[in-house]
Amino acid sequence: MEDFGTLNIYHLSDEDMEKAIALMEKVFTIEQGIPRDYLPVKNEIQKSWGIRKNNRLLALAIAWWDGEIWHWGRYAVDPDYRGKGIGRQLAGHSIKALFEEDAEEIHIEARDITVNLLSKMGARIVGESFDFYGRVTPMRLSAKDFKS
Repeated sequence: MEDFGTLNIYHLSDEDMEKAIALMEKVFTIEQGIPRDYLPVKNEIQKSWGIRKNNRLLALAIAWWDGEIWHWGRYAVDPDYRGKGIGRQLAGHSIKALFEEDAEEIHIEARDITVNLLSKMGARIVGESFDFYGRVTPMRLSAKDFKS
């Protein structure tokens, strides 16, 4: 099994967007049936992180400001690299970075597997699960409750 150890997590640049959209299409459109139109975050204020190996984008997470609260999502790990801990490292790093940049709380609509991960980081469920091309659960995570 490949050892990823400590990963190089970096801010995605404009040059990375083509690879980011391709990864989102692979995970969200092909696997989950989410229309491609939903994939690029359309909010002007956003931050994005990725993990790459040999110029291949393995995982990404995007956060965006809606004018009231930060949202964290578009969290995707290439299916070929799941179960190796890279998604957990990326989630922790990107959320910690948001809190270090003065976010007080973030909102997340999480799929079941991500609910478990985020719950371990201190996130709480704030509403009933609903269908959005599969089940998602609304969650909130505050800076004071965050456990990296």
